[in-house]
Amino acid sequence: MDFPVSAFSHLTALATTKNIEYAEAVQGKVQGEVPSWLNGSWYRNGPGVVHFREESVKHWFDGMALARKFCIEDGKVSYMSRLVDGESLQKNTAAGRVVVAEFGTTTHSEGFLGRVKSALTMPEFTDNCLINFMNLGDHLFAITESNFIRQIDPVTLDTKDKVDLAKHLPINIMSSHPLVDGEGNVYTFSSSIFNMGRTKYNLLKFTAAAPGTPLETILSQSESICSIDSSWRVSPSYHHSFAMSEKYAVFVEMPLKIDIPKMAVAHLRHMCYSDCIEVLEDTKTRIYLVNKETGKQHPITFLCDPLIVYHHVNAYDDGDHVVLDLSCYKKNSFYDKFTMSNLEKTPQEFSKLFDSDEQAVKAMRIVLPLANDSKTTGNLVSVANTSCTAEFQGNNIFCTSEMLSVGTECAVINNKYIGKKYKYFYSPGGLKLPPGEMLTKIDVETKQRVQTWQEKGCWASQPVFVAKPGATQEDEGILMSSVVNENGNPFLLMLDAKSFTEVARIHFDANIPPDVHGVFVPKA
Repeated sequence: MDFPVSAFSHLTALATTKNIEYAEAVQGKVQGEVPSWLNGSWYRNGPGVVHFREESVKHWFDGMALARKFCIEDGKVSYMSRLVDGESLQKNTAAGRVVVAEFGTTTHSEGFLGRVKSALTMPEFTDNCLINFMNLGDHLFAITESNFIRQIDPVTLDTKDKVDLAKHLPINIMSSHPLVDGEGNVYTFSSSIFNMGRTKYNLLKFTAAAPGTPLETILSQSESICSIDSSWRVSPSYHHSFAMSEKYAVFVEMPLKIDIPKMAVAHLRHMCYSDCIEVLEDTKTRIYLVNKETGKQHPITFLCDPLIVYHHVNAYDDGDHVVLDLSCYKKNSFYDKFTMSNLEKTPQEFSKLFDSDEQAVKAMRIVLPLANDSKTTGNLVSVANTSCTAEFQGNNIFCTSEMLSVGTECAVINNKYIGKKYKYFYSPGGLKLPPGEMLTKIDVETKQRVQTWQEKGCWASQPVFVAKPGATQEDEGILMSSVVNENGNPFLLMLDAKSFTEVARIHFDANIPPDVHGVFVPKA
């Protein structure tokens, strides 16, 4: 089998000999033509430092956050990057090793006094906000999956204040993929541990804020509009993302449980947080709906076979149904693909570890009928063009799914279609390797891959779709991806999203490592 790269740039680009910070903007060399209407900043987040003086992290997701920005203006593009200068980075750098607990790396207590302190206190949650960005009004934040977020200067990428959202909302763990509705309201889900006697999942809402609105005003107006009891009294399901239609927020409680009692003593037993995540292979997945307007939980719980979900694609209302599309695994292979030991392997060696069908990611569709009369028998699904079924099992509804595509992770869509019926999604494809060996366009109606971009030696980031002003078609716009090229300088790729014809590529004389997620902010 032919592989696009000879080594994973996730590590080669982060070698200690390579520069990763560019406080002064690096001007790109444009090949092709950047559309005149395309103006704005694309903020990307991901690991920047994985090696310290005395040790390296054990998982790529434990690397210290590097904020990056592509600034597009009047046909020109520049790049800059800055490390997110949080307490975790400062403490780890000073110690020369990981001393603040991260997801997949065990911490070291510092001598006898450090061990005594660890025995008497709960572990400190990291402020290493490396996963994504979130906008609250015109305030930009780097975020991870904890209650701590870091404000970032949108112009200079300077690190500003650390904000503890738990002072305003019920948060111990937070999904790192907030969604924005058509009115500009920001939604996300959190877990609050042992809240009023039981761990809960909370739908949070940050009301749309006009430019110039003070952050304190935005936070004071935020609210938890619904709380759902976890199936386990103390421990929550892991949740990285969620979906929402125009009417409902959709929460998937998957059988990937965070063992809170084990996590509470992990620092004493030299365990990392990933050691506290348990896969319950025989436990059905539970799906909950929350009416966003009333804040009420739908009376029916939906069940399906066990699946593991990191990234949702979209959801939309279709008559008396909610259609849910998401990228699923049978095994927790997404996490395993990013251990440092696996990324050190050649693609040939790596692929042999993830060769089974159970480890493959598949975009799946589940249809959730809103019927609430448990006396109804037979298949409750009546939407067109689907093989999905749903039938009552007692007071719950059991759903079967259908496959839309295989090898598609980290999907994105035209944001104007979030919560609405849509036709296309775009993905950094990859069946056995981590996502990024190609860019693909999937038609969810025909369930076909309709476009592909791939180039030897190149590794593509999760893309972003930017709609053309005044567009009348869903795929009328530009698809952008940050591409690492092992044969030369990295570049920002711009494709016509309809045809996948290359519109422009902008080369940079800079080291731009692979990233995780990001947000595009159009120029006002």
